[in-house]
Amino acid sequence: MSVLTGKKKSNIIKDWRQQPKSIEKFQFIHHFLPHPEEKTRATLLSNRAIIVYCAAMLLIAGIFRFLPKVVPGVLGYASDISVKDLLTYTNAKRKESGLSELRLNSALTSAAYQKAEDMFKDQYWAHISPDGTEPWDFILGQNYDYIYAGENLAKNFKSSKDVVEAWMKSPSHKENLLSSNYDEIGFAVVNGVMEGYETTLVVQFFGRPRNAAQVASVYEEQTVLEKESTRTAAVSEREKEPATEGTSEAVQKPVYTQAPSEKPAIDVTTATKTVSAVFGGFVGTLLALDVWYSRRKGLHKFTGHTVAHLGILILVVASIWFVLAPGIVL
Repeated sequence: MSVLTGKKKSNIIKDWRQQPKSIEKFQFIHHFLPHPEEKTRATLLSNRAIIVYCAAMLLIAGIFRFLPKVVPGVLGYASDISVKDLLTYTNAKRKESGLSELRLNSALTSAAYQKAEDMFKDQYWAHISPDGTEPWDFILGQNYDYIYAGENLAKNFKSSKDVVEAWMKSPSHKENLLSSNYDEIGFAVVNGVMEGYETTLVVQFFGRPRNAAQVASVYEEQTVLEKESTRTAAVSEREKEPATEGTSEAVQKPVYTQAPSEKPAIDVTTATKTVSAVFGGFVGTLLALDVWYSRRKGLHKFTGHTVAHLGILILVVASIWFVLAPGIVL
């Protein structure tokens, strides 16, 4: 058995690389692997490539951000939220803290729906409307005379549990949710288009009536839950019926429902996770190959510029997550 010397081996490699097909194959491989002779990173990890990746991610973020302004309702946040589940999770958190459960009150629930509808109508996301209307105005509008009252808001969440967990992570919202000043609660789960995105708003009103005898009973709570179920079924049936020309049905105020009336063509949460996972997996694989091949060949290529560019890339991806982040409480 003959053993190739280093010189002969070098000549064989040199001759092999002079073949057109070999050159093409060699060049293609080093799109993914470092160049041992030039001692540079893989082409797909070059500074130019990283700049292209950053530009691509910014372009995607721009599309997600501005497309809803051009074509409202195409992008959105699909959700599965219900008043019953919100009440269950809220009272579970109170029970864990040794507090009494809150009763679902019909007046607070109606006030919450009016607040959610008003936010969609005037396109604002705030406790106080642009015309100065405060949360308490909606509550008093339902003839609910209170000693204490509070409000929590949420949007862009996928489930009732996620909403309550987010409120618990926010000190001010947690203070409302676990306050001993409240005896009753009202919820609204309303779908519509907010700033071009199809989404679901959740309004949570707390209260303690001035007259303790007016605290909602178990019967009233069950009645409210039954109305919520009936309302959802009625809206679902209405959505199946095509709107006829000449009627005002198609341009009425946002309908009340416990799920988006129309699922967005593209769910922002799913799309963001998919793009990030694919992109992260691609770059991560390239980096893993780069480290493995570099150690094998004894290459030293990483410089301060490399770290800086990769840092910028990570910052861009993180910024996109922040800008398009689902689940906001107020």
